[in-house]
Amino acid sequence: MFKHLFLSTIVLSAAGLTPMYGGDFNKFNFNIGGGVTTPLNPTANYVGLSGNFAVGAGYNINKHNSIIGEFQWNGLPPNQVIQLPGLPFGNINLYSITANYRAHKDRIGHSPFGVYMIAGGGWYYRHISIDKNYLVPPGTVCSPIFIWWGYGCETGSFIVTETIAQKGNSAGGFNGGTGFTIRLSDTGWKFYVESRYNYAFSNRVATTFIPVTFGFRFN
Repeated sequence: MFKHLFLSTIVLSAAGLTPMYGGDFNKFNFNIGGGVTTPLNPTANYVGLSGNFAVGAGYNINKHNSIIGEFQWNGLPPNQVIQLPGLPFGNINLYSITANYRAHKDRIGHSPFGVYMIAGGGWYYRHISIDKNYLVPPGTVCSPIFIWWGYGCETGSFIVTETIAQKGNSAGGFNGGTGFTIRLSDTGWKFYVESRYNYAFSNRVATTFIPVTFGFRFN
């Protein structure tokens, strides 16, 4: 579902923006990157550090103000370190689609360095699955399908993971943060580092985290 949603967002954005700008790419902006996500309380009571991925596209109102539509994924792994066969464990993925405003200064003086502030809000979807490991007894015949999924039979026994429950939770939320850019030559491309606070009004326990993202921006 989310793979198709992600690909559709990129294709529709590109298809819709190109004719609108009539080839004036100074009005078009794009970003893609990834990094590390740090959960904050109360989320930090249940999950640990994870990775993130973000991609966005939008319109430059002028040389200092832009609007951006962005898709982001954040993994939220449980704090548990060791999972023994037979015990359940959780897996959480957070997906978001947001609309954001970015105020930016692309050149500080005559240097290639820039700075910006970004804030916005949108839809956050937290998908939770609970899995369980099962230890298959020694002597069980190992068919090729087990090898395909990464289970080996060299020792005569192996572990199979089964999803026993899953649930999704949608909520509205907002974000805000700052970023720094380094212009790459005289092109519209820039390397960026960004830190952004996110708060989603998820059911029962709010989702709060700060992703630090490294990537590339165009315009």
